[in-house]
Amino acid sequence: MTADMLDTQRDTPADYSDALYRVYFEVGEWQQIALGAISAFLLERSRDHPAFHFDPASVQRVDHGYALDLPMQLIPEVVRALAERNVAVYQVVRRGRV
Repeated sequence: MTADMLDTQRDTPADYSDALYRVYFEVGEWQQIALGAISAFLLERSRDHPAFHFDPASVQRVDHGYALDLPMQLIPEVVRALAERNVAVYQVVRRGRV
């Protein structure tokens, strides 16, 4: 594949599309504070941006964290929302497009 064939805006931090990615957040959870922070932030965000709809039931509990589908640009914002609630974030893994 040549450089001119690569889409440098897709699957990168420069992706401002509505495409969703499966994202895993490994967090230090206690009394569902992390889940509350993720849900509260994304509910508020979905009210401000009609192109993004968030259903709290879509957050999947997995070992040591949560998995959910997000647009690329919301990933760092979720990390910031977790940090504001003093939730330790150990890793964030972006999987493929959904």
